[in-house]
Amino acid sequence: MIISAGPSLHGGNALEVLSNPESRLPLIAVDASLVKCLKAGVVPDYVITLDPHPTRMVRWFGDPDFLDNSKEDDYFKRQDLDLDFREDSERETQDIIKLVNQYAHRIKLVIASTVSENLVARVVDAGFELYWWVPLVDDPDDDQSLTREMSRLTGLPAFNTGGNVGSAAWVFAQFWLKIRKPAVIGMDLGYPQETPYEMTQTYPELQGLLDKVRIDAEFFPETVFSQTGEVFFTDPTYHWYKQNLLELLENTGSTLFNCSGAGTLQGERVICMDLSEYLVADLNRI
Repeated sequence: MIISAGPSLHGGNALEVLSNPESRLPLIAVDASLVKCLKAGVVPDYVITLDPHPTRMVRWFGDPDFLDNSKEDDYFKRQDLDLDFREDSERETQDIIKLVNQYAHRIKLVIASTVSENLVARVVDAGFELYWWVPLVDDPDDDQSLTREMSRLTGLPAFNTGGNVGSAAWVFAQFWLKIRKPAVIGMDLGYPQETPYEMTQTYPELQGLLDKVRIDAEFFPETVFSQTGEVFFTDPTYHWYKQNLLELLENTGSTLFNCSGAGTLQGERVICMDLSEYLVADLNRI
């Protein structure tokens, strides 16, 4: 089970279900879902982190320098899904540091060689068991491949990420852990219809690219989630992530079970089902 960090993870009961010892599965959390998991009493076996941002990513593990790192950056204040964190980030940061320190020794951190130095310092201090890798950024069979050079310099294996940590977690589960039919929760790759566009993750970057103060609906296409009939929308970034993942599924002949119950992740090789149904399903017949 891959635990991503979309809005459905905060609105549903999936973590409550997974906290039941009877539903024990190998659990892979993306970095942004780690704290939500731990607060719900779910300790993932693996956490995967990828993004090289120099200040933001350490937030997911408890950033001792959060106030300085966020002084001129409204990224979390504008759209963080953890409302407690948005309301009192200083107190929450201290609580997160303690919580992560408590459980880190039980978790294997699958950590990209491209992450920031402050994140490395934090996870080493917390006590994670680290497993390093190189993100695939171009064709490693090319003689001039940057990926091949990164792997040579570090001595680390490389794997495809699909451009984001959620897809990287799926690649890790499918091809490194050899889990044949992994499922995902919290992988919405979109937003509930009522979400203001300004609160989407990359809205400021999109403003800059388009040189617009206000971005209209044509850049936020809507889709109906087949299980519920609810409407969700995506943005260019998440749409690209979704297309990458669908392409990975197609090219590898793989199947992904989407138990998120929300979002935009649908396609020919994506089977949407309730988490409770997945936990009792005979996957050999699917």
